[in-house]
Amino acid sequence: MEKTKYSPQPATLQHANARMLNRYMPWMDYMLTITLGKTYDLSLEPTYEQARDQLRHLGRTLNSAVWGNRSKYNDKCQVLYIPAIEGAVGNKRIHAHILIGNVKSRAELDAHLRSYIPRSHWLLPRYDVAEIHDGDGIAFYVAKETAGLNQGAIDWQLASIPKPLMP
Repeated sequence: MEKTKYSPQPATLQHANARMLNRYMPWMDYMLTITLGKTYDLSLEPTYEQARDQLRHLGRTLNSAVWGNRSKYNDKCQVLYIPAIEGAVGNKRIHAHILIGNVKSRAELDAHLRSYIPRSHWLLPRYDVAEIHDGDGIAFYVAKETAGLNQGAIDWQLASIPKPLMP
């Protein structure tokens, strides 16, 4: 008799991701929403892998811009960064919701984005930074697409979580 591989149901995945996000919500400060594409041709969209590479690079540059060289040697000086890529499957424009914590100020985050976006390959100049007030609502909002077509919307492999907060 063959064993069947267990695959969690979409609703279970959504609740698991929402619970995991709720765990880190006390340290989150902002939710950044970014649209990916090309400014000169809005019909060009990145593939899922290109979007992942762009978001990985954004997280690394944000960490070094906020904390500089200290992030290599001090575990407490790292940006908390959890991206969720939406629109990778389906007919929506590909965009990302990124939960960000442990940054010094919103002005520093805006300054980094204004300098980073013109140098990036796939980020459009439209972005929105919102402060997080309702952690539970934000967690379910960010995890909503894991119940639909895009099972891997929250990319935990790209997440940057400081060691003191790790389980």
